[in-house]
Amino acid sequence: MKIMIHAHTTYSGDGELKPAQLANVAMQRGFDAVLVSDHFESLKEETFARLVEDCRQATDCMMVPGYERSWRGYHVLALGVDRWIDDRNIQAWADNVRSAGGITAIAHPSRYNHVIPADILEACDAVEVWNSKFFYDGELGPNPRAYPLLGNRRYPICSQDVHGVRHASPVGVRLNRRCITGEDIIRSLQNGEYRMTNGVLSYDSSLSNVSHGFLDAFHVTRRRAVKSAVQLRRWMKDKRTHD
Repeated sequence: MKIMIHAHTTYSGDGELKPAQLANVAMQRGFDAVLVSDHFESLKEETFARLVEDCRQATDCMMVPGYERSWRGYHVLALGVDRWIDDRNIQAWADNVRSAGGITAIAHPSRYNHVIPADILEACDAVEVWNSKFFYDGELGPNPRAYPLLGNRRYPICSQDVHGVRHASPVGVRLNRRCITGEDIIRSLQNGEYRMTNGVLSYDSSLSNVSHGFLDAFHVTRRRAVKSAVQLRRWMKDKRTHD
């Protein structure tokens, strides 16, 4: 069973797909379920309730509601939770997410150069060691620089951070068993009953020395190329503005 993690719908201010459309996109790409994480800041309690209901109504694949919340600019996912939780203290918020049957994960740590404030990291159960978006980690494999953030108790996950069809990739987690509810999926992640995969290559919760060395060299080179691409795009945009 393959799961897409970290995906946005039109309930996010920058989302382009309605829940039913996202379910169809995921199904067409071989996914059996989606862990939705719409932006907390785009939602209210009543709109989140509508998202939960829309997820229940989706038929193409299982849609499991959740949200992505910003804490001092650092984004944390609340996955597998269908209850609106609005604590202003991150630890209390994370504890209540877990009490509601969900898990918390630091999103796209490469965005923060893999440096996360201690209190925010402490509130997380998992780390997105692999975000397939072009500007983050890409589709080849996880970033070894994210693994020290796991410490002794957090577990790695991989994600897509989908906002539109153009962001959809084959990256997801493949569970070792069939799940029929969102609670089952969350339990499988907590128990480590999965592998991270791009459909061709797959990775366990820890990297072998060979994989670590190869992926580290790849991501260092890739990061330089991405920075150059961003700088070129900015230069071209500025040039068009002044021409």
